Amino acid sequence: TLSGIKSMGLTKLSFIAKQKSLVNIWGEPELSDDMNDHWTSSVHMEERKVFILRLQEFARTRNVRVTFVAGDVHCCGAGRFASANPALPPERDYRFMPQIISSAIMNIPPPNMVIRAVHAGAKTYELDRFTDEKMYRLFELDVNGRSPPNNNTKMLARRNFSSYVEDLENHSMIVNIHVQNENNQGTKAYPVTISALAPGNNVV
Repeated sequence: TLSGIKSMGLTKLSFIAKQKSLVNIWGEPELSDDMNDHWTSSVHMEERKVFILRLQEFARTRNVRVTFVAGDVHCCGAGRFASANPALPPERDYRFMPQIISSAIMNIPPPNMVIRAVHAGAKTYELDRFTDEKMYRLFELDVNGRSPPNNNTKMLARRNFSSYVEDLENHSMIVNIHVQNENNQGTKAYPVTISALAPGNNVV
């Protein structure tokens, strides 16, 4: 998410407006639209809570795994909601809701200083006392085999796209975030496995 940038405020980041990848055709910061739209924006927090709680009830009563697929933040990553009980495995947890963050392959990623600001200023929002949320440390290594910029293992500022394939044996979803290599030739895949929701999962 871009909650870190939101907490810093646009005025404090006005110096990045001169960056080509952050300015639209009217010369306005391209990220301003993203910051207003992302679901941890202050204007959307109550709406976000109601929406997720409704989805939790939908998952519980219909026995359906809910997964969020998001993008337009010009970087990639993955996270999840889950029950606050760490002993509850995902396949028994209707509150387990992964989020895949993947922008269109042609979206120009923001400069690393922007990702660094997001990472440094990010915070965890408590939905309620039953729900935990976190970002995965998906990028232990960059596409070049080295540590990611600023040692940020949660978000990677590179062109990317994602693919989704069902495992027919256990009905889990195999997600791969395909990140473009430095030489623009091919991609490196970062996998995320989303387990199916087992029957009789209505555990509080």
